[in-house]
Amino acid sequence: MLPPLLDRRKSLGLAGASTLGAVILILVLSAAPHPPASRQTQTGSGTGAQPVVIEKGAFRFACDERGVSALANPRDPFQATLMPAAGPRAARPPVLGLTVCYRMDKKGEWSDIASRGPEWEASPETGRVTYASGGPGAPIKVVETFRTDGRVLDWTIALESTGPAPVEVGDLAVSIPAAGPTGADPAQIFERGFLRHQFVSGAGSFIYFVRASGAPPYLLVTVHPGTKLEYWDGSGRAGGRVFVHSGRSGPAETRGTWRQAHTALDLPPAGSPGSRIAYGFRFQWAESYDELRSLLYEAGLFDVRIVPGMTVPENLSARFSLHTKARIEEVRAEFPDQTTVRPLGEPVPGHRVYEAAFRRLGENMLTVVHDGGRRTFLEFFVTEPLETLIRKRAAFLVSRQQIKDPAKWWDGVYGPYDMDAKVTRTIEDPDIFLDRMVYALTCDDPGLCKAPFLAAKNVIFPDKAEIASIEYYLEHFVWGKLQRRGDESPYPYGVYGTPNWHVNRDPARRRAYAEKLRDNATALRDLPKEHVWRSYDYPHVVMLYFHMYQIAKMYPGLSTSLDAAGYLERAWGTARAFFTYPYEIYPSYYETYKWGLYNELMVLELMAALEREGFPARAAWLRGEWEKKVKYFVYDDRYPFRSEYAFDRTAFESTYAFAKYGATRDMAPDKDLWFDVKHDKWYSHPRVRREDSRDFMDRQLFAGLSVRGWLNPAFYTLGCDPGVSYMAAMGGWGILDYALNFAPSPFDWLQLGYASYLSSWCLMNTGRPDTNHGFWYPGWENDGASGWQFMSAKAGSAWMGSSYPGGVTVPRGPWRYDGEIDLGYGGALRMAATVVARDPVFGWFAYGGALEEKRGEVAVEPRDGVRRRLAAVVPGSGEGEPLRLKIELERDGFAAGRPIAIDKSLKRLALVIENRTADAHKTGLRLSAPAGTTYRLIQAGRTVPLVATGDWDYPWRAEIDVAGPVVNLELVNRQSRAR
Repeated sequence: MLPPLLDRRKSLGLAGASTLGAVILILVLSAAPHPPASRQTQTGSGTGAQPVVIEKGAFRFACDERGVSALANPRDPFQATLMPAAGPRAARPPVLGLTVCYRMDKKGEWSDIASRGPEWEASPETGRVTYASGGPGAPIKVVETFRTDGRVLDWTIALESTGPAPVEVGDLAVSIPAAGPTGADPAQIFERGFLRHQFVSGAGSFIYFVRASGAPPYLLVTVHPGTKLEYWDGSGRAGGRVFVHSGRSGPAETRGTWRQAHTALDLPPAGSPGSRIAYGFRFQWAESYDELRSLLYEAGLFDVRIVPGMTVPENLSARFSLHTKARIEEVRAEFPDQTTVRPLGEPVPGHRVYEAAFRRLGENMLTVVHDGGRRTFLEFFVTEPLETLIRKRAAFLVSRQQIKDPAKWWDGVYGPYDMDAKVTRTIEDPDIFLDRMVYALTCDDPGLCKAPFLAAKNVIFPDKAEIASIEYYLEHFVWGKLQRRGDESPYPYGVYGTPNWHVNRDPARRRAYAEKLRDNATALRDLPKEHVWRSYDYPHVVMLYFHMYQIAKMYPGLSTSLDAAGYLERAWGTARAFFTYPYEIYPSYYETYKWGLYNELMVLELMAALEREGFPARAAWLRGEWEKKVKYFVYDDRYPFRSEYAFDRTAFESTYAFAKYGATRDMAPDKDLWFDVKHDKWYSHPRVRREDSRDFMDRQLFAGLSVRGWLNPAFYTLGCDPGVSYMAAMGGWGILDYALNFAPSPFDWLQLGYASYLSSWCLMNTGRPDTNHGFWYPGWENDGASGWQFMSAKAGSAWMGSSYPGGVTVPRGPWRYDGEIDLGYGGALRMAATVVARDPVFGWFAYGGALEEKRGEVAVEPRDGVRRRLAAVVPGSGEGEPLRLKIELERDGFAAGRPIAIDKSLKRLALVIENRTADAHKTGLRLSAPAGTTYRLIQAGRTVPLVATGDWDYPWRAEIDVAGPVVNLELVNRQSRAR
């Protein structure tokens, strides 16, 4: 179980950050002082009176004629108010909102109940506030009661018809405004800014709020028995509404689809049976994620755990646990003929476990029927096998997205693909990518992310045509165009940023572009600077060159443009430019040592390669630059969780990489390590310890959880960042790595980390002829395409259209363009692994594999999409650390369809390696064994030497001779005998 956060962090400077997506509303934050609690009973009779403040135990809130505001926990360590205060946009603070919409005739016009008014009463001593809405002549009366005993706050909403005619209630919705992580002050952002997570799923619905730093307390909002949520919208700055009934608003939104029914409430005439009904919500604070789960259980809802995730490849089964007091009557499949749901009993008291196998691609819903017909929904998404997705994505980039037209300056680029129109967009046909967003057509993250993913895939599964495509891109679009050549001065190896290299290399075109921008002051001011300052662009190009170096090194016959040494030289030159030019050219903004950038962790692999290839001085220079960043993040900034924005989820791939580096390597103390031009100061670190980086690791992990779905089980939330962006996998890598290497109790982290790995594959559009080649955007032309992010609302605005007149509204599902998502797929390839675990709830299970128990061993067939990494995490003896074992192959892979035999105590493993290039070569095998053990590697009856590497991740390495189609290996603990 995840440990209570403050237990680990009492002595730590709490920190954290993240970013927001479609589900989370950014709200104004203020730290206004709180007036003392009032003791009198007040009956409202007007507007504008001083609010009454009620404080009992863990709850404090204000109330006036408009409703309840300023909800806070008086014991909050930062004295934060969860709800926003008044600000520039509103003279008075927002309140807990209620929407009631009704009509008297099924075909008549809808009317709204008048908002709260003079009929209200507050009793601070009893902790109770009551509001009555409707007024004289209204056919319906609504009475709201807020009551706290100091432990919980209950909000009850009673509706009653008042006339001789029936009333239809079309909408009944509530809103809970929350102060978002905004502003310029880091303490305001991270200590007093909150993120909202929600599970809008029938009778099991709940909402919880987490501070951006990840520090508790957390606020949980659960439905009362008999209350359910069926719909939500993102309207307004008050946090969006969640609907008990949505019979008016739901059908009125016709631009998207929805998975739950839009219901209405029929109230019979006054005095009739059923003419009065009450709904309710309970607010509670929790000090840990375990306590949040416990509160869900005690409320009669569902504490759900799911492995391996809720985006599930069709060749893997899923298991889920329902920890609940509810009386479960049935788990009903949406497609029963293509779904198998099998109960597995109750291995832990109160945890009912099921196994589900899906044979229908696309969205699949399981309905938990409970407590007399109430329903809670679990939304899964089923994909083709991961290996199919990876291969299809690579092939699609080459066949459908690369432009080959020597007459165009964008010859060779991989353009953005429009799944709706089934076309790749270009400068001549930009569609929505106008004005500033024109960069998405050729450069910046959307333009630069595709080739690195393609190269990473070809390190694993080499394909001559795909490698030729990458080299065409490098020769015709990158070298000497997007990127300055090594002999160009100044700024050799510089990478041009927005809008594109064609504009930035020509002063006249650049000025003309700047002058026509709607907001052009900055662009005009920057004209004297060479536009090679955007830090984010460089790691993508480093990654591309590094993987091309690997390809040329391992498969020299498949690479024709440069040899391995040539690609390594370019990777080094680009990495050096990354650490040099942005800060040199634009120090007021591009603070290289202070920002976490996606893909920059590739610098670590580049360092190791430079050492191996005989360039220790270059490796040392990069190490010095890298350690400047590590020390800054660990020591120099309480809240280093930013990137392009002051609050940015993009940081969390790098923050974990920095923490892991510092926790596993000794770094020297220093004085005047580097000078901060912006703040006119030197940074020094007289004491540097591994323990400090290990503490930072925990801080950044919990900050990352604030922006990752964990308790809310749906395929577009579990393991995902808001919007299911590239950070679902890139940030998830650290969570999975932490489980495999550090977590004292790893099984929660395994569940969340692997769900993160799987999550964003739901954005891909693939299928077979019988499924018309895709679920989201059918048609053979789209088989292998992908969305950019996911819209989980019925319809909503997508920022990819931020420069398009009127903006762009997208329906529920993946955005129709791929944009930046190949960043995430590249990150997914780095974390892909089959992980064998003995989970305390699910027992023996293989994440990314098929497992069968056989006496004292398990047989595991890797199906993780890559088949190069295997890890095992099993409980140790007694209360000790779990046993951890990891194997990684440097080329080839575990044989498809051939199980790996693993002794349950990790004493013996039998592996089969497949030859992926049908030639004779050597394959490196890396090993990390359980602490205190020594292993022997056996091939064809002979011991293969395991050589110490000095690498913390994989302390041992062997070279395997590969000649035939497969190689059989045995790994045996020296304390046991081989069979």
